[in-house]
Amino acid sequence: MADTVDLRDMYTGGHSNRVSHLVQQILIQLKVSGPEAKLIEMTARLHDIGKIGIPDMILMKPGTLSVEEMAVMQTHPQKGAELISKYKDFSRGASIILHHHERWDGTGYPARLKGYEIPFGARVLAVADSFDAMTSDRPYRKALTVHQAIQTLLEGRGTQWEPAVVNALVNMIMIQMDKEPAEHLSDLRGSSTPVQAALVTS
Repeated sequence: MADTVDLRDMYTGGHSNRVSHLVQQILIQLKVSGPEAKLIEMTARLHDIGKIGIPDMILMKPGTLSVEEMAVMQTHPQKGAELISKYKDFSRGASIILHHHERWDGTGYPARLKGYEIPFGARVLAVADSFDAMTSDRPYRKALTVHQAIQTLLEGRGTQWEPAVVNALVNMIMIQMDKEPAEHLSDLRGSSTPVQAALVTS
């Protein structure tokens, strides 16, 4: 099912697999394991399944989406949650899919949930999804570098994303790059990165 979405869009091919792997690494950093971790990882693999119901002219548009087109694009979490909720053994994953575009500050969609109102799995998924979106080529922009993506995540701690989850992902990357952990890095609020363009259709 997840491959169906990735295969539709040449620019996001493999996105679901990469996000699932990132989620797994974040959960390891957060020391979360067992059935809950497995559910979140599996949900990450399916998080964009609702894009099956988004018209190609919107999903693969090479330019900026209009207000109307963006409204259609933003229905994909609901569409995905509705599809997944039909499977009894996976119904808890539907809530994670539904809320993976909520923001920590309450300005996300579809329900404008804030902070810990957002399901834990959705908070983890939001960070992984955003990082992969930023570091992947899209029809309307080239991929950001890993450094730029990390900078953007650090800038968005406490506003777009849960700080602890951002730190977990950045720490994992820093360990791989033999760099300083996230809690020792500046939040870089004075710098400028193309964050909005990077996240429009993640």
